[in-house]
Amino acid sequence: MVCLSRNNGVKCIVPAQFIPGRTGAGLLILNGFTFYMKNHQAHGKKQWYCSSRDVHGCRADVITYKGTDGRDYISIFRGRHIHEPPRLRQCHDGIYYLPSHRTGSMVLIYNDNKYWINNRYQNTINWTCRDRKRLGCNSCIQTTIEGRYIKHKGFHNHADNYTKYNFND
Repeated sequence: MVCLSRNNGVKCIVPAQFIPGRTGAGLLILNGFTFYMKNHQAHGKKQWYCSSRDVHGCRADVITYKGTDGRDYISIFRGRHIHEPPRLRQCHDGIYYLPSHRTGSMVLIYNDNKYWINNRYQNTINWTCRDRKRLGCNSCIQTTIEGRYIKHKGFHNHADNYTKYNFND
């Protein structure tokens, strides 16, 4: 990573990394923190706000730009996070895990939907769609204790329930 100190932030030239989201690019990840896209700016630049801006009042933001190779690059990081980064981790087959800020238990994100732990049996964890009780969704996923995908059963009877705006819900 190439970074230069500046009075109003840190100027960097580093490829941007994203996790999937319903809005295409999804969430930007930088140093373990997540950001959602807030503003399109001139010359293909984008401004990203910390995902904990509403929950914790964090004012950190990032500016990205489109490189000549078509990739997004981080150009400026401003502010300091006033909270710990989410314990997000990517495992196999497009599955992501993060802690729920409400309960502290793990949340599984798969194909733009959230799943809660339903039960554990021997060396497996059974996850049910977040909207099971509210909407009667029967989609469920089974993983190993280590987080490896085993199988997916059922179908969603609703639109995707994971977006950059409900990341902490």
